[in-house]
Amino acid sequence: MVDRRSSWSTTMADRISNLPDELLIRILSFLPVEEIARAKLVSKAWKIVSEFSFVPPLTFQCPPHPHPRPKVIFPISFLFKSTDTNCHSSFIDLIDSSLKLHYQKNLSFSKLRLRLDLYRTKSHSFIDSWIDAAIERKVGHLDLSFLHNSKLNYYPFLAKVFSARSITVLCLEDFNLEIHGNANIDLPALRKLRLRHIQINQQSLQKLISSCPSIRDLEISNCSSLQKLHVSGLANLQRFSVIWCFGLERIEIDVPSLQYISHHHGPSPCVVVLNSGEFLRELILWNSYITEDLFQNLVSGIPNLERLEINRTRMQRIQILHHRLKRLDITLTDKQKNAIFKIDTPNLRSLKYNGYRMPFNSIMSSLNTSSLEETEINIIRL
Repeated sequence: MVDRRSSWSTTMADRISNLPDELLIRILSFLPVEEIARAKLVSKAWKIVSEFSFVPPLTFQCPPHPHPRPKVIFPISFLFKSTDTNCHSSFIDLIDSSLKLHYQKNLSFSKLRLRLDLYRTKSHSFIDSWIDAAIERKVGHLDLSFLHNSKLNYYPFLAKVFSARSITVLCLEDFNLEIHGNANIDLPALRKLRLRHIQINQQSLQKLISSCPSIRDLEISNCSSLQKLHVSGLANLQRFSVIWCFGLERIEIDVPSLQYISHHHGPSPCVVVLNSGEFLRELILWNSYITEDLFQNLVSGIPNLERLEINRTRMQRIQILHHRLKRLDITLTDKQKNAIFKIDTPNLRSLKYNGYRMPFNSIMSSLNTSSLEETEINIIRL
């Protein structure tokens, strides 16, 4: 007697194996990576890795991660969540096999994102080969983050990344970067640079950013070793963000092309000097120690400002006089319950306020509301 279920299963297996590679890739892209890793332990005949090797953008991530980022969705993502040692080893093998196949078949890929915890990885030598393969395949978007259990266990950064002429987006997290004066940095195509939780001094940072003539977007986040920062000579820079670099005491910006500045600071004072703000359109300040005079100097030096966000400062008298301003976001702290505002923004279209009643009354008494199109008010009760 013929077992119909067995016959049906065999037929379906044959049909699936005969599907085009593109459709197989699409089907497999919905599987969690831990299932792929376990399947690879059971049967090598599936050749799952070789099917995935045709997908240009690659993401390999081994959470949990203490510094979460906005979710980036590529056509395929390898996300490993299991704490099982065998599965972790299989996950490493999965990455290694996939990237080796790219190299052997001379396939290029546009994006590579690696996020690994080094304290669960026995050997780091294969990481060098992965990055080498990405650079040789002319990767455009390179995102590297290697967790460690101490400051002495940073992954040794590969200097060859700084001479990868194909890279347009470079994101580095949890590295110790020491860039010497004779270092060869050649990143002519780089458009976006993001440094997060990086141990780097002012001289190394200046050397790096000054060697990126085409950079348009620069973000420096949680780099506590920095004390002073001077950004200049970047003719194409449009967006500049400095976020939670608590050791910073002074930021000097001399970039006429800037259109966006975001500065998030912590409990210590930090002086911000803007030497040229002709093209600046957006200014975001999360700075508990910004003074009223410094704030006035900043805003008055930006003639074409359209968006202003003031979040959690300690200013008690806030004066905003700007005829081009279109969007204003204000969030107050409990130390600003009696703050006084004077606002003259005749072209303001959007107002968002999160704070106490008395400062809000002060805002509304001086504000011309005739041009307002959007208002969002959140009054905090005492």
